[in-house]
Amino acid sequence: MKIVLKFLELHFRKSVEIIEFERVNFFWGKIGAGKSSIARLVDYCLGADINLTPALQLEFVQAVLSLEVEGRRLTIYRERESSNVVVAWSDRDQALEVIIPARKADGVVVPGSSIEVLSDLIFHLADLPAPKVRKGRRTADPSMVRLSLRDLIRFCYIDQDEIDSDFFRLDIEGDWARRAKSVDAMRFILGYHQDQVAALEAELQALHEQKTAARAAAEALTKVLEESGFSNPLEIDARIETLSAQRDRVREAAAAARQKRGKGGEHAVDTLRQKGRVLSADLQGLEDMLQAVRQRGEDTERHLNELKMLSVRFSRTKSARTLLAAVDFTECPRCTQGLSTRAADLCPVCGQPEHQQPRDHMSNEVVEADLKSRAGELQETLHGLRQQEQRIARQLERARIEKALVDQSLDQRLRDYDSAFMSQALEFERQATALEQQVSSLVSYRRLPERLADLLSTADSLHGQESELRARLLRERDKAFKDRTNLEDLEKLFLDCLVRSSFPGINDTFKVSIDPKSFVPEVFPTDAADFAVTSFANMGSGGMKTIFKACYALALHRLAAKTGAALPSILTMDSAMKNVSERENIELFQAFYSMVYELAAGELEGTQFILIDKEMFPIPEEIEVTVCSRHMAPGSRENPPLVPYYNVPEIGQQSSESIGPNDEL
Repeated sequence: MKIVLKFLELHFRKSVEIIEFERVNFFWGKIGAGKSSIARLVDYCLGADINLTPALQLEFVQAVLSLEVEGRRLTIYRERESSNVVVAWSDRDQALEVIIPARKADGVVVPGSSIEVLSDLIFHLADLPAPKVRKGRRTADPSMVRLSLRDLIRFCYIDQDEIDSDFFRLDIEGDWARRAKSVDAMRFILGYHQDQVAALEAELQALHEQKTAARAAAEALTKVLEESGFSNPLEIDARIETLSAQRDRVREAAAAARQKRGKGGEHAVDTLRQKGRVLSADLQGLEDMLQAVRQRGEDTERHLNELKMLSVRFSRTKSARTLLAAVDFTECPRCTQGLSTRAADLCPVCGQPEHQQPRDHMSNEVVEADLKSRAGELQETLHGLRQQEQRIARQLERARIEKALVDQSLDQRLRDYDSAFMSQALEFERQATALEQQVSSLVSYRRLPERLADLLSTADSLHGQESELRARLLRERDKAFKDRTNLEDLEKLFLDCLVRSSFPGINDTFKVSIDPKSFVPEVFPTDAADFAVTSFANMGSGGMKTIFKACYALALHRLAAKTGAALPSILTMDSAMKNVSERENIELFQAFYSMVYELAAGELEGTQFILIDKEMFPIPEEIEVTVCSRHMAPGSRENPPLVPYYNVPEIGQQSSESIGPNDEL
């Protein structure tokens, strides 16, 4: 991923400082001048958190970083202690400016895109899809999560604070989450997440989401049908048949009422009153029945809980009996007084004769099996009672609705008191219409079980496809994992960096082995019968750790330049010679930076370097590379620090008089 830093604009309380970047940059000088703060503020603009030095705590206001992502200009504004950044860029000749979270997503911020955080925007400008890795690496869960740009920058920014304390978080003990993110980033850089694997992972996730949606819809539809009392098509058909027959009878009654015109007969009001009385009796019977079923369910549930407690008490009693049988009592367990001496065949506590044969108590297995069987029966009974309760509750609800309709109709008939034959005809027609509507509703319900069957069938089909695709994905992952070409190249490049930097005790006859699961390298000789393995964890020297880690980062960038991996083309190394004396170890100092200059002029000519150290090693004459250097010293006017006015003495005063020992940028 081609990223080029252009300039860093720092707003302080009394000045605005602009630091322009070339392809190779070297900031060097005394401690406390703010050299490391330059790298930290660049990282801060790219979404990192920052611990401000005392000078920055007093003076820093805002940072502005201008960079190019694959040739497209991007400007990032970030204020002090802000969790958001303001970004400005051009897209299709249209200037855009939005506020976007630096790290924590909170929904899409650019309409019509999937941009949620700063990392997504940078991948978008690079015309790269945000890399994804599995969320559950220890499970079969196919859910995917994005790999952030921050996970890749970890291999592009060698921070002074962590250069000799951890190895890119690949060796963190007890922090599985952070280590897993670093491992995912390494797998992405090395090409283990190949296009074929990525496509299969996306397809698997889509299938999993479709299957989950189908099952969720089926569960919701099943719940609706059960609550409506129509859990299967037969129940709906039976209800339709009953209502249709009732509708036909009502229509016949209406026709008969018309034929009796002038002959008198029973008034509709009397019929409705009688029907209301019958429904009231039915309601009371259903309520009593519902109460009885609920009471029986509560009794059954209480009995079930008692059985569970009985099982616990039996287990405790059995354990206590076993424990106490082996105890040699010398005192009464009740009153704690000493026990008198008894005959050998008597119990030392109660004084009764000991049993010649132990009581044949039932074993735990028999009792537990019996309790489990009885609990299962009660559970099944309780389930049946709950279903019966739901059915009665539905019948009660329907009866209440019907009673309300009868009462409403009765009130209407009393207000509009017609002749007997007219009232009967109107009431029968109203009932026929209501029954017809119920039949029509049930016919529409009839299609829901069919839809439910389709959803379940679809979910089963998708489950089969998901299983096949997961097996195929596992084969592709295994195939990609076994392809060690890039890993072997990284081993060779890492050894080459160690040898060229004159790393103590290592030469070109050694061999590097990188664990494909953790990506932690080990170096060992190949021509010795008994040899010691060199790794980051077992190095006693902090200086050796810094060079070891810097060489690994250089080797990784060399591999990315060779394979075209989407690793940001920036390498910031802050204090690679930390804990290394440039006087006592001048050969090591010279060899390391000569290698860096050679790589910058050759293999890594497309990589931008930001080098920070206490001393700058001059460029050898045979290496053709331009380095933009800046000498920085605290309290100096000739070589100003990052905050140029901070603790700078007035003209005529010595700098040593105005700079305290604890003044640090």
